[in-house]
Amino acid sequence: MDSGSPGFAARLAAALLALNLVPACTPSQRVPAAPPSDDVTFEDGTRRVDLRFPCGEDTCAGWLFLPPGVERPPVVVMGTGFSGTRAFAMPAFARVFANHGLAAFAFDYRHFGDSGGAPRQLVDPWAQLDDWRSALAFVRTLGEVDAERLALWGTSMGGGLVVVIGAEDPGVSAIVAQVPGLDTDAEPSGWQMSLGWGLRLLFTAWADLVKSTWSDEPLTIHAFAPPGEFGMIVDDVSYAAIQKVIPEGSESRNEIAARSILTFDEYNPADSWESVDVPTLVFATRQDRLAPYEAVEAFARVNDRVVVETFEGQHFEVYVPPVFDRAADVEARFLLRAFGVSGRAGQP
Repeated sequence: MDSGSPGFAARLAAALLALNLVPACTPSQRVPAAPPSDDVTFEDGTRRVDLRFPCGEDTCAGWLFLPPGVERPPVVVMGTGFSGTRAFAMPAFARVFANHGLAAFAFDYRHFGDSGGAPRQLVDPWAQLDDWRSALAFVRTLGEVDAERLALWGTSMGGGLVVVIGAEDPGVSAIVAQVPGLDTDAEPSGWQMSLGWGLRLLFTAWADLVKSTWSDEPLTIHAFAPPGEFGMIVDDVSYAAIQKVIPEGSESRNEIAARSILTFDEYNPADSWESVDVPTLVFATRQDRLAPYEAVEAFARVNDRVVVETFEGQHFEVYVPPVFDRAADVEARFLLRAFGVSGRAGQP
């Protein structure tokens, strides 16, 4: 699962932190990554390899998708959005990329999915940026791919993270930012926000930190909630969409550690817009209730490397047909052009 930007609550969180009301806490117990699963070969010949790589003091999990019949293909490193896991949507995109001859590496951030890290379900953009750096360093050691041709793909909150990483890493060839959260100062139109909601969010976050002094289990809240219930994002359209796009039995959970909102202080991908110096595709919708389209327009105005493709619909429709089919095809063709290949990757 994912979303754009919790800007309003993050600014209230900064005020709370300034009052020194939040105790410093360290988890007393480390949570290891899940053991790797066996390799899988799909009916189209694409092979999926389950790998592990170091992230700080923890270990992260990543799936490497390898296209059949292509020696050392270019590689797309993929990260999801707010509260999502590598099992959410990314495998479908990765397999389309593989059908175009591209390798893909989809990974779980720390605290989520099969990656290690405590507490569970903690969203921390600064830690996730470090996870991206660790993932790129790891992919560059893999002999099966051509890491000289390496692109970034991020969706929703991950779409903002890849802009930050792409601006700082000179070895990146291209960026795909899908329904991206590009500016934490831009207020989304879909959230039902109020002073009462913001105060409850902050005091719940503080209660989570207090609980962490005696328990490794976080106090969690809904990532997405319907009107009348409490959560990080209260929006009937988004809540209904989430129920449709998360497959039954998925490891993606509609909850986050309540302290997550306290981690966003000073995080804003907009600070990196002008520093992006590689071809960048933004695939977005003007109707997005979570990741304001105005930020997409502003990004394209200040950076001429940015190409924008739009679709009709809401934020989560990009993950299901027919929008998914167009998005995956447009993105794959953009990546092939950025890598300087035609047809299946690896062919001049």
